[in-house]
Amino acid sequence: MATTRGTAAKKTAAKAKKTKPKAAAPSPKGAPTLADLRRIARSIVTATSVADEKRMLSLYADSVESEEAGQMPTYGIEAIKQKTEQWNKMVTDSRWHARNLWADGQTVIIEWEAQLTLRGGRKTLFRELAVHEIRNGKIVRERYYYDPSILGG
Repeated sequence: MATTRGTAAKKTAAKAKKTKPKAAAPSPKGAPTLADLRRIARSIVTATSVADEKRMLSLYADSVESEEAGQMPTYGIEAIKQKTEQWNKMVTDSRWHARNLWADGQTVIIEWEAQLTLRGGRKTLFRELAVHEIRNGKIVRERYYYDPSILGG
């Protein structure tokens, strides 16, 4: 019996070796290469860290969808500009540090820590997760996860 089992196992193993692995599913249309995704991730981190609003805006698709914690999504590059203006009215100084960064598929995720100075002089530590979906080299959708009460009065 041992030889029969051994022979059956060898045949199964030989058949498994001959079986071609399934081809990877094609990338979705507009999906970035990993190198492109990492380049975009570095651009997001750099633009945020040095507060380069013009560079940051250049990373967005015109039809971007953006969602802040606890708020309804906004749409379009004009909405991003308005959010930036609101942020600048609320925060007088910020120092951003990317603690962790993940880039895979079509998504960049950044774990941020920031030292913020709010209007009125209050200083606070701000922690956030930012999820950016990338297509055709631009951010097409983003979501921010943080405790909004930190920004309150």
